[in-house]
Amino acid sequence: MRKIRQSRKLQNVRYDVRGPILVEAQRLEAEGHHILKLNIGNTAPFGFDAPEAIVADIVHHLPDSQGYSDSQGIYPARTAVAQYYQSHGLRDVNVEDVFIGNGVSELITMVLQAFLDDGNEILVPAPDYPLWTGAITLSGGTAVHYSCDESNGWNPDLAEV
Repeated sequence: MRKIRQSRKLQNVRYDVRGPILVEAQRLEAEGHHILKLNIGNTAPFGFDAPEAIVADIVHHLPDSQGYSDSQGIYPARTAVAQYYQSHGLRDVNVEDVFIGNGVSELITMVLQAFLDDGNEILVPAPDYPLWTGAITLSGGTAVHYSCDESNGWNPDLAEV
Protein backbone atom coordinates (compact mmCIF):
# COMPACT_ATOMS: atom_id res chain seq x y z
CA MET A 1 0.00 0.00 0.00
CA ARG A 2 1.30 3.43 -0.94
CA LYS A 3 1.88 5.86 1.91
CA ILE A 4 -0.36 8.91 1.87
CA ARG A 5 1.61 12.13 1.85
CA GLN A 6 0.42 14.77 4.29
CA SER A 7 0.23 18.40 3.32
CA ARG A 8 3.17 20.56 4.43
CA LYS A 9 0.60 22.62 6.30
CA LEU A 10 0.30 19.79 8.84
CA GLN A 11 4.00 19.81 9.76
CA ASN A 12 3.55 22.58 12.33
CA VAL A 13 0.09 21.66 13.59
CA ARG A 14 -0.16 20.40 17.17
CA TYR A 15 -3.58 19.54 18.51
CA ASP A 16 -3.22 18.02 21.95
CA VAL A 17 -6.95 17.49 22.36
CA ARG A 18 -6.32 14.15 20.67
CA GLY A 19 -2.56 13.84 21.08
CA PRO A 20 -0.11 12.91 23.83
CA ILE A 21 -2.10 14.60 26.60
CA LEU A 22 -5.13 12.43 25.84
CA VAL A 23 -2.96 9.29 25.63
CA GLU A 24 -1.53 10.06 29.09
CA ALA A 25 -5.03 10.75 30.45
CA GLN A 26 -6.21 7.38 29.13
CA ARG A 27 -3.21 5.66 30.75
CA LEU A 28 -3.97 7.29 34.10
CA GLU A 29 -7.66 6.33 33.81
CA ALA A 30 -6.64 2.72 33.17
CA GLU A 31 -4.74 2.88 36.47
CA GLY A 32 -7.92 3.98 38.23
CA HIS A 33 -7.37 7.75 38.37
CA HIS A 34 -10.34 10.07 37.78
CA ILE A 35 -9.52 12.53 34.99
CA LEU A 36 -11.54 15.64 34.13
CA LYS A 37 -11.05 16.06 30.38
CA LEU A 38 -11.56 19.80 30.14
CA ASN A 39 -9.50 19.93 26.94
CA ILE A 40 -12.09 18.19 24.78
CA GLY A 41 -14.90 20.75 24.91
CA ASN A 42 -17.66 18.29 25.79
CA THR A 43 -19.46 20.06 28.63
CA ALA A 44 -22.27 17.53 29.23
CA PRO A 45 -20.26 15.27 31.59
CA PHE A 46 -19.72 18.30 33.84
CA GLY A 47 -23.41 19.04 34.33
CA PHE A 48 -23.84 21.55 31.50
CA ASP A 49 -26.79 19.79 29.92
CA ALA A 50 -29.12 21.51 27.48
CA PRO A 51 -32.12 23.08 29.23
CA GLU A 52 -35.22 20.86 29.19
CA ALA A 53 -37.12 23.41 27.06
CA ILE A 54 -34.48 23.14 24.33
CA VAL A 55 -34.54 19.33 24.43
CA ALA A 56 -38.35 19.40 24.13
CA ASP A 57 -38.16 21.83 21.17
CA ILE A 58 -35.61 19.60 19.42
CA VAL A 59 -37.84 16.55 19.84
CA HIS A 60 -40.91 18.50 18.68
CA HIS A 61 -39.22 19.90 15.55
CA LEU A 62 -37.19 16.83 14.59
CA PRO A 63 -39.66 15.64 11.90
CA ASP A 64 -39.30 19.03 10.14
CA SER A 65 -35.52 19.26 10.54
CA GLN A 66 -34.30 17.48 7.45
CA GLY A 67 -32.11 19.24 4.93
CA TYR A 68 -30.02 22.36 5.13
CA SER A 69 -30.82 25.55 6.99
CA ASP A 70 -30.02 29.08 5.90
CA SER A 71 -26.25 29.46 5.41
CA GLN A 72 -26.13 32.06 8.20
CA GLY A 73 -28.01 29.77 10.57
CA ILE A 74 -31.59 29.34 11.70
CA TYR A 75 -33.35 32.72 11.75
CA PRO A 76 -35.02 32.44 15.20
CA ALA A 77 -31.69 31.46 16.77
CA ARG A 78 -29.92 34.38 15.06
CA THR A 79 -32.69 36.70 16.27
CA ALA A 80 -32.26 35.46 19.85
CA VAL A 81 -28.49 36.06 19.68
CA ALA A 82 -28.95 39.57 18.26
CA GLN A 83 -31.55 40.43 20.91
CA TYR A 84 -29.28 39.15 23.68
CA TYR A 85 -26.42 41.40 22.60
CA GLN A 86 -28.76 44.35 22.03
CA SER A 87 -30.04 43.96 25.60
CA HIS A 88 -26.43 43.94 26.83
CA GLY A 89 -25.49 47.28 25.29
CA LEU A 90 -24.58 46.40 21.69
CA ARG A 91 -27.55 48.21 20.17
CA ASP A 92 -26.21 48.16 16.58
CA VAL A 93 -26.16 44.34 16.33
CA ASN A 94 -28.89 43.00 14.08
CA VAL A 95 -29.90 39.58 12.80
CA GLU A 96 -27.88 39.98 9.59
CA ASP A 97 -24.70 40.40 11.70
CA VAL A 98 -25.14 36.97 13.31
CA PHE A 99 -23.77 33.72 11.87
CA ILE A 100 -24.43 30.38 13.55
CA GLY A 101 -22.48 27.23 12.72
CA ASN A 102 -21.95 23.69 13.93
CA GLY A 103 -19.67 24.83 16.72
CA VAL A 104 -16.78 27.12 17.41
CA SER A 105 -14.25 24.87 15.63
CA GLU A 106 -16.05 25.23 12.31
CA LEU A 107 -16.57 28.97 12.69
CA ILE A 108 -12.99 29.75 13.76
CA THR A 109 -11.66 27.86 10.75
CA MET A 110 -14.08 29.57 8.34
CA VAL A 111 -13.26 33.05 9.62
CA LEU A 112 -9.50 32.46 9.47
CA GLN A 113 -9.69 31.05 5.95
CA ALA A 114 -11.76 34.05 4.88
CA PHE A 115 -9.40 36.69 6.27
CA LEU A 116 -5.88 35.23 6.37
CA ASP A 117 -3.45 35.38 3.49
CA ASP A 118 -0.43 33.08 3.48
CA GLY A 119 2.18 34.37 5.90
CA ASN A 120 -0.13 36.68 7.89
CA GLU A 121 0.62 36.67 11.59
CA ILE A 122 -2.01 36.41 14.32
CA LEU A 123 -1.41 37.23 17.98
CA VAL A 124 -2.50 34.30 20.16
CA PRO A 125 -2.51 34.24 23.98
CA ALA A 126 -0.49 31.49 25.64
CA PRO A 127 -1.64 29.22 27.04
CA ASP A 128 -4.18 28.85 24.28
CA TYR A 129 -6.83 26.46 23.08
CA PRO A 130 -4.92 24.32 20.56
CA LEU A 131 -7.55 24.79 17.85
CA TRP A 132 -6.50 28.42 17.48
CA THR A 133 -2.90 27.67 16.56
CA GLY A 134 -3.84 24.66 14.42
CA ALA A 135 -6.52 26.55 12.50
CA ILE A 136 -4.20 29.52 11.92
CA THR A 137 -1.49 27.22 10.56
CA LEU A 138 -3.88 25.28 8.31
CA SER A 139 -5.23 28.60 7.00
CA GLY A 140 -1.74 29.65 5.90
CA GLY A 141 -1.02 32.02 8.77
CA THR A 142 1.54 32.05 11.55
CA ALA A 143 0.53 32.06 15.21
CA VAL A 144 2.60 34.49 17.28
CA HIS A 145 2.14 33.63 20.95
CA TYR A 146 2.36 36.08 23.82
CA SER A 147 2.42 35.02 27.47
CA CYS A 148 -0.49 35.41 29.84
CA ASP A 149 1.06 35.01 33.27
CA GLU A 150 -0.97 33.60 36.14
CA SER A 151 0.93 35.77 38.64
CA ASN A 152 -0.32 38.81 36.69
CA GLY A 153 -3.97 37.72 36.73
CA TRP A 154 -3.49 36.03 33.32
CA ASN A 155 -3.03 39.46 31.76
CA PRO A 156 -0.45 39.85 28.98
CA ASP A 157 2.66 41.97 29.31
CA LEU A 158 1.80 44.78 26.89
CA ALA A 159 5.50 45.44 26.23
CA GLU A 160 5.86 41.85 25.00
CA VAL A 161 2.81 42.12 22.76
